Amino acid sequence: MRALAVACVLAAMAIAPPVADAKMLRVNIVADPAMIDPITYSELVATNVMRPMYEGFTRTRDDGASEPALATGWSFSADNKVLTFRLRDGVRFHSGRPFGAKDVKYTFEELLRPGNKGGLNAPSLKTIAGAAEFADGKATGISGIRVIDPLTVEIDFVRPDVLFPIYPFQFMDSGTVAELGPDWMTKASAGTGPYKFVRWTRGVEVEEAANPAYWGGAPKIDGIHFLVVPSGDTALSMYDAGELDYVEVPESSFRRVLADDRYARELLKVGKAQVNYLGMNQSLYAPFRDIRVRQAMSLAIDRAAMIKGLFNNAAIPLNGQVTPGVAGFHDGLPPLAFDPARAKQLMADAGFPDGKGLPTVQITSTAPFKDEITYLAGQFKRVLGMPVEVNVVERATHIRAMNAGEEALFPWGWTADYPDAQTFLGAMWTSGSPYNRTRYKNPEFDRIMADAQLAGDANKRYALYGEAEKVLMADWATAPLPITTYVALRKPNVHGLTETPFGFSSFQPVVID
Repeated sequence: MRALAVACVLAAMAIAPPVADAKMLRVNIVADPAMIDPITYSELVATNVMRPMYEGFTRTRDDGASEPALATGWSFSADNKVLTFRLRDGVRFHSGRPFGAKDVKYTFEELLRPGNKGGLNAPSLKTIAGAAEFADGKATGISGIRVIDPLTVEIDFVRPDVLFPIYPFQFMDSGTVAELGPDWMTKASAGTGPYKFVRWTRGVEVEEAANPAYWGGAPKIDGIHFLVVPSGDTALSMYDAGELDYVEVPESSFRRVLADDRYARELLKVGKAQVNYLGMNQSLYAPFRDIRVRQAMSLAIDRAAMIKGLFNNAAIPLNGQVTPGVAGFHDGLPPLAFDPARAKQLMADAGFPDGKGLPTVQITSTAPFKDEITYLAGQFKRVLGMPVEVNVVERATHIRAMNAGEEALFPWGWTADYPDAQTFLGAMWTSGSPYNRTRYKNPEFDRIMADAQLAGDANKRYALYGEAEKVLMADWATAPLPITTYVALRKPNVHGLTETPFGFSSFQPVVID
């Protein structure tokens, strides 16, 4: 009888239909995310990994416009000092708990709680009444945030902020920390998005699974694997071998992809809502305190040569610090010249003829940008006689050092977090911003940007951005660098996944044949 039972089981296994293979989207990222929680969140790789898991009041559509997400609507008082949000009903966190006004208040307080090292979204809360007292440890909560009912939250401002609804907040489940402890982010996600956290194997991958209870409809694939692949050449080899479904091509591999006809039908190209710039920290390198030196640095850069030689023409010049296509962009800034003779003269006028007397400085970035910093170092040596050392460092280390104001010279970028020029000018260049990585200070620039934050009329706000950008560039606070295009490869059996100027579009509609 036992033998017969075993035979019956084996026969049943033989005729049973096989379980379908899980459909997992495999995407490359150049490094581990620097963090994976919405409180300390502040960098681009983390954005790509966390966007499928977390949501805010609004989200950015593929065309660059904002649309409601976890808020269905909002209204300002007549003086713009009180903002009321109506939240979406029926939304549940990955834990199964309902999302509501208490979670908005909780998230905002966690961003400002002393010792929590609030990241990208923390500065956006500073205009709320009671925020300063809470951040200083003088209050047990933020008095200007009121839970009216489970789906209504009201916010009082000390100073109006008309862009508040479109800031990229990532609301988290108020019960997650209590349930899972301080290292909760290594065990689960606390968001409402279409995908939820499974595991993070450092140096290898971040895995996310579909959230079948997503309020916008269950995803059509089983999950996403973000594979850590620092090398562009390795990522392309994995794509060729069928080990990646989608590759965002690093700049160092542009030439290989764009010159290969094999990739033509799978190639995606789109302009970026991103600015690139040369950071010059005046507090760390004394010559940068002289405006003539800063201007000479810009004049020594041959941007046309960079676009052609480094990026295979998959880039455009940038003359300011706002990207074309983002609300508030002004195209009236003069083109930035490559003028070695003028650069040499300015350095001589500043007391450094042919670089004599200049201290050695390091130009620092990460491995994917080694070619770029090597080129820039060569230009500064050749044109200005500047003693420059190339310094390639690990990504998370570099980001921490820049945020701490500890890098003297570095090319870096900033991708728009929301579709308004404030995302560039405010975060990167106002004094006191934790992402003002050069520690630039200009009271006139700060005043104009503060006025823009109050301007409910969009055209008035955009005009103020134009004034602020002119101040920034007249001060040669930075040397804008070319904006590279998003270059990506997508397998023919992957549908519904696109790049937008703001990065990946939603992963929710992705289908894999």
